[in-house]
Amino acid sequence: MRRLAEKAATAAGNAVLHRGGTAGPRRQTLTLTRPVENVLRACQDPDVLSTVLRPAGEVTRDGAGRFAWSLGGDGQEVLTEVSADPNRVVFRTTGPDPTEVLVVEAWPEPRWGGSEVVVQLDLPGGGGLGEGAAAFTFLYRLRALLQTGEVPTLGRVPSGRRSGQEEH
Repeated sequence: MRRLAEKAATAAGNAVLHRGGTAGPRRQTLTLTRPVENVLRACQDPDVLSTVLRPAGEVTRDGAGRFAWSLGGDGQEVLTEVSADPNRVVFRTTGPDPTEVLVVEAWPEPRWGGSEVVVQLDLPGGGGLGEGAAAFTFLYRLRALLQTGEVPTLGRVPSGRRSGQEEH
């Protein structure tokens, strides 16, 4: 069954599902056609993070190196501090016992010149998404935004037909 899930995930966008156990953050891996620097820079931009998380959450800058994550519709807020290395961006909760909320790692992808990106996401409540789905959704939407300039939506999308035209 696991092998089938891995094949399905691979076919759906080069995703590799990592499952270590029943608890803890989930990791997802995708290949993006953007350089490592662009991916990591985007992951430190609150506007990009908000676009990727909507409608499940929103991110705002709360001072130098601090971000406020508003999750779900219940007004829950998580304050984080960000640290960055050449191949890694980490958001940790503030306070006496900090935990990693979001970890993005990126390395050059040698065959096609893009980036191999790993996301570990451990938001309280998964930002309104089920277990494991939050990390995949985050990375899938990040990839779409960086490669096409927009994120997938199920909302109202214009059909391109003029008013009064019939569908075929």
